[in-house]
Amino acid sequence: MANFGNLRRAGALVVIGSALGALLISAPVQAQCVGDCNGDGEVSINELILGVNIALGTSPVSACEAFANQQGEVTIAQLIQGVNNALNGCPLPGNTPTVTNTPDLVDTPTPTVTETPGGTDIGTHTCDLIPGPDASHLSLFVAALGPVPLSVNLVGDVSLSCGSPDEGGKASCICEVGTIAPINLPNIGFVCIGKTDQPCPPSTIDCDGGLPLGLKLTSNSLTGTCDSNASCATTCDTYCNSIGAVTSTAACTGFCSMGTEQACSTDAECLPDNGACNGPDPVGQNDVCQCSCIDATDGGNSRPGDFQCNLGSVLNVESAAPCDGSDIKIAVGTTCVAQTTGTASTLITNANFVEGDTVPTSGALEISGEPISCENFRAGNLTGLKVRGVVNFFGSALGDIATGLSADCQ
Repeated sequence: MANFGNLRRAGALVVIGSALGALLISAPVQAQCVGDCNGDGEVSINELILGVNIALGTSPVSACEAFANQQGEVTIAQLIQGVNNALNGCPLPGNTPTVTNTPDLVDTPTPTVTETPGGTDIGTHTCDLIPGPDASHLSLFVAALGPVPLSVNLVGDVSLSCGSPDEGGKASCICEVGTIAPINLPNIGFVCIGKTDQPCPPSTIDCDGGLPLGLKLTSNSLTGTCDSNASCATTCDTYCNSIGAVTSTAACTGFCSMGTEQACSTDAECLPDNGACNGPDPVGQNDVCQCSCIDATDGGNSRPGDFQCNLGSVLNVESAAPCDGSDIKIAVGTTCVAQTTGTASTLITNANFVEGDTVPTSGALEISGEPISCENFRAGNLTGLKVRGVVNFFGSALGDIATGLSADCQ
């Protein structure tokens, strides 16, 4: 199951990894509706998974010829078009969708002017998100799709709070979800991202610059063996310490992620009160310790105004809007997503239980943000502020997923 911060939910990853991304990426339409295996005019999540299995070689093309191109092959373009058809419906004859270019995930920082901080609180301010492939969005990398990211816009706002800088210009900061619009996934449900009551660790803003502020997230799906989440946490602490980081998440496959954390083989055995079953659904490899480690001091010295914080979030999939918790289909849980205005990077090693494989397949994902001056922050002028976060997911039906979060403020 997926790991969203300290959460592990396979079904949610299928929702996020297979359905969210195609909102911004499309491929040419062919005469046949790509991915519609049974010819009913729709592309279901099961058909998408079948398409991935064909691309990976675990199922024959004959299992769903609707995914094959004119050469009889199931390519990345075919998979992306299938996801697009699942979201938007099969295109009518003669219609041609608009092709959207893949977003550039690396934002080049621009120089920031140094400011002398005042002695009062920077305060609490709202970052209204600018949605778009080059602004506020999620980028998800799936091994089956190679280096091509799946992407979806974020619409809404987050709250940013920072205290009073000390003599060195340093202050503590807290980030919280404000309102994020439900993400409608046809035939699946609504992804709901809300504020959590669970406190997250505070972090830092550096008004003068100089602190090493940057995020490096490293996940390993084959860290060792375990017989409980607790034993896996001990293994992860040792592993993360060996690479100069601290444990972000630890999950032992075959055990529920929350509550009683009892042994399990499917998510249904854990829901609704004990989270989800760590590992694919159903779990195929039990007692494998999977770790995510974070280094919050990665990179060089910060620029004036650079800051880091942990975004407290609760993630559910509900049957219908609004996101009121009355019809939860998938209870993913809560997490604290590390974010920075500096550079954030992530990589999953030994991905999908295969030694040497990585996600992204082309190497580490790296995204860079942009600070504003503490004076502008204090005045509530957040225009130009760009915050970047990283979080990884283990065990979806599409495999492990590395995710980058971009939040641009206006």
